[in-house]
Amino acid sequence: MFASTSQRNNDGLRASYNISLLIAKSGKPHTIGENLILPAVEEVLKTVLHKPASDIIKRIPLSNNTLERHIDEMSSDIESFLCNYLQTTHFSIQLDESTLPDNAALLLAYVRFIMNQEIYEELLFARTLITDTKSESIFHILKDYFIEKAIPLSNIISVATDGAPAMTSCQEDDVSTYVQHLNALYSDFESRFEDILTMVIPPWIINPYGDIEETNVIIQDELTELSTNEELKVQFKNGYQQFWLQNNIPVTYPVLWNIARKFSISFPSSYLVEKGFNAVTNLLTKKRNRLDIISRGDLRLTLTKLTPKC
Repeated sequence: MFASTSQRNNDGLRASYNISLLIAKSGKPHTIGENLILPAVEEVLKTVLHKPASDIIKRIPLSNNTLERHIDEMSSDIESFLCNYLQTTHFSIQLDESTLPDNAALLLAYVRFIMNQEIYEELLFARTLITDTKSESIFHILKDYFIEKAIPLSNIISVATDGAPAMTSCQEDDVSTYVQHLNALYSDFESRFEDILTMVIPPWIINPYGDIEETNVIIQDELTELSTNEELKVQFKNGYQQFWLQNNIPVTYPVLWNIARKFSISFPSSYLVEKGFNAVTNLLTKKRNRLDIISRGDLRLTLTKLTPKC
């Protein structure tokens, strides 16, 4: 009997977390849980299933404070997972700032990385710019966040503002590359549009099975070996991006992978931060203008594709 009661309570709590996630992704006020969700569940139980609703309803906590706590817990869980993963992998970062309705300057940072043969694009953080929107201020906010989360700056392989990437090569423990990353963030990205015009993508990244002349002997050797791999060639019909994301590519063709990876996770446009600022605007409606967009977890859950463990 006690085991059965405990299971029902756990089921109710799980439902509360799941509903909290749905509310956060919809961008609706937290009060919708008590004002709409619970009454709707009660109506379904009574009218459709012909079951007493009171016993079930009381096991699904959906008060405003409970929803806020659940949302913050799930957001924190996703942020912890994301930061832990970024500590051990290379990624690109996209930065942009905008002005909130109260004239405060908001900085959004997105990361793009590869995990489980997929490319992920996730909100890393949202921060208020206290002083100004100059590159120096943005750099210090980014650096402080990376230090706090123990993420090596050397894991960044490209930086983008307004969608224009500043590409740099990255090697482990390469001090000169580390300095390049700092300079790329610290500078005003004056030549950012020139970067995208002068960027040269090796033709073998788009079609590794084409007629390619490569002067680098190591690259040519791996391309030759790759051209005879019929098992991998079958996957090329799904597109070059999915082709390079196959599990055995980094192991079997490490030189090709290190080059292809850089282009795979660079940001080609600013649509992510624009999507983020649209979400901010939707969250900060007249009914929710007191929402702390920086501290609360609503923005992250609205935008993330990762699943919290809570």
